[in-house]
Amino acid sequence: MKNFKAVIFDMDGTLLDTLDDLYLSLNHALEECGYAKRSKAEIQSFIGDGVDVLIARAMPDELKADIQTDSEKANNFADKCRRVGEVFRAYYIEHGEDHTLPYDGILKLLEVLKENGIKTAVVSNKVQEAVDRLNDRLFGGLIGVAVGDRAGVRLKPEPDMLFAALSRLGVSEDEAVFVGDGDTDIIAASRAGLPCISVCYGYRTEAFLRNSGGKTFAHSAQELADLLGVEI
Repeated sequence: MKNFKAVIFDMDGTLLDTLDDLYLSLNHALEECGYAKRSKAEIQSFIGDGVDVLIARAMPDELKADIQTDSEKANNFADKCRRVGEVFRAYYIEHGEDHTLPYDGILKLLEVLKENGIKTAVVSNKVQEAVDRLNDRLFGGLIGVAVGDRAGVRLKPEPDMLFAALSRLGVSEDEAVFVGDGDTDIIAASRAGLPCISVCYGYRTEAFLRNSGGKTFAHSAQELADLLGVEI
C-alpha cells in the first residue's frame, strides 16, 4: 500500500481486546434483569454496531417476535432493552477495564507511527467517555484524536465519525487509511472514501471480512505494520 499521512483505527477488536469485559458486563446486566446469559461466542458476534444494538441482539429471541409489525411489542421490547442498557452501562463503567488490553504488538506499532510522523486517531461506536478513558489509560499520548459516540455524530457504518477524525487530524481522504475488524468498518471506510485494512486477529474471521467486501487483510500487528510501511 502507499504511504499515508494518517492512520485511523477502530478500537474494539482492532487496537484492544475488550471481549472479556463486554462479555462479563453484558451477562451481568442480562442476569440482573432476569434474562438468560449469552455465550462468549454469541456476544463476540454481536459486537460492532454500538451498545444499543449489542443489547438488542443479546436479548432473548422470544422477545423479538413481531416487533417489526406490532408497535406495542416493539415499545415493550425497547423498554426492556433500556433497562438492560442502564444496568450494563453502570457495571461497565466500573468494570470495563478489568481485562481489556492492547493486542500484541499494537503499542509498538503506535510508537513507531508516531516516531515516523504519521498521525493517528481512534474511532469507535463506544460512548465518547469510554473511548477517551481507554485512550488515555492504555495509549497515553500515542493516539492524538479519539472519536466516540456523542450527540450529532452518527455511528459507523455511517461515515460521520471518520470525517470528524479526518477534520481533527487535518488530512484529506486520500492521505489516510482506516483499520478495523468488522463489516461495519468496511462499509464506513467505503462511504468515507477511505481505503480499509481489515484485521483478522480481532472478532471476525478473514472469510467473514472477505464476504463483507474486505480486500486487504492483516493477521497480526506485524502484518499491519508491513502494510503501513513501517518496521516494528
